[in-house]
Amino acid sequence: MNLPNSPHDCALWLLEQLEGLRNVGDHWEGRLPETYDFEGVVSEIPRNILRASSANERRIEFRPTLAGVFQNLAEFLEGQNRRRVPTVFTIRDLGYTHGSSQSTPTEIQNYLDAVKLWTKLTEFAEYAKDKGTELLFIQSFDSQVWLVPEYSADDLAPLPQLDEFITQYFDDKHHRDQKRNIVRAALLEIFKDQRRAKLAELLKMYRDFFDRVKSSYALYTSDFSFERLKSEVSQQNQEDTLRLNKTLSEIQNQLLALPAALLAAGAGIKIGEWHVNLAILAAIGLYAWFMQQLVGNQKSSVDAIGSEIALRKKKIAAQPIEISADVMPLFDALSGRLHKQKWVLTQVSFGTWLVFSISVALVAHAHSKELTKGLSFIDQILCRIGGAI
Repeated sequence: MNLPNSPHDCALWLLEQLEGLRNVGDHWEGRLPETYDFEGVVSEIPRNILRASSANERRIEFRPTLAGVFQNLAEFLEGQNRRRVPTVFTIRDLGYTHGSSQSTPTEIQNYLDAVKLWTKLTEFAEYAKDKGTELLFIQSFDSQVWLVPEYSADDLAPLPQLDEFITQYFDDKHHRDQKRNIVRAALLEIFKDQRRAKLAELLKMYRDFFDRVKSSYALYTSDFSFERLKSEVSQQNQEDTLRLNKTLSEIQNQLLALPAALLAAGAGIKIGEWHVNLAILAAIGLYAWFMQQLVGNQKSSVDAIGSEIALRKKKIAAQPIEISADVMPLFDALSGRLHKQKWVLTQVSFGTWLVFSISVALVAHAHSKELTKGLSFIDQILCRIGGAI
């Protein structure tokens, strides 16, 4: 004999082939037709579903429920099946086998939705007892409820928009903690006079539960409306613009000294007076170094502001696309201002060293004759050394 390999398929085969099949308490029994080798069939029945056998009567006793085969939905809805969908199961009176039937009866779809809802509630519970056999939702000592997965086939009902409900309020990570609080509050309000409630009761009040969660979340998000977010971003951008402008205003007096320093160098340098010219050059060099330190500090301030702006943009980008798409353009002007400020500070740094370079050139020009004589003298010495060698 070659019976089906899986216990599930083997149980179905026995239910179809045995004669005089009848339900006896916790098992089924029937007579194997003469066309089959009795010992061969019995040897291939999985031990976990075979209860007993009699070769003389050709009787086989077996438990199809242990292999996931049930006569009706009422028989199926026992134990863990009410909170977890088996990988494979068959409901014979509905002609449905999970995982292989092309269409899903309404009763089965209602069952699958009930388990899906229970699974998501498990994720939001404060405490799950015995791997999810009971769920505790608690707000205070006086406000708490134990929810248990108890329901019958008669309690199953359509759960409209369940997938949308789960996606928006359970799976979506946005405002997840607040959504969890809202779901808990809705359950506690529905079962406010109970310390223990059945899932069957929640299935009957699903629409009320759905509306409570939806309304509460809408009320919560009204405090974080687009207009408020837009206003906050605009206000912060304005503050950042003022902070950027301040980076130049704090050194504007020193900036005015740049042309004055150049004028001082041009007017004060005198031909042939090294001590005067070196003093002027040293003063301008010190001023140039001091300006570089100021510009460096202001650049650090601009970079810090830029980092804060980048962090705020990242947070806005993490918002739903409907919000972020309208708010992100508010940063364009501020980003342009940030780049302009960096460019201006770079130009100030360049201008500072330009003044110093011009001053050096003026001093060099004022002493060009002495420098020429000095270079000529050095050249003569080098030539003599070269000739001697």
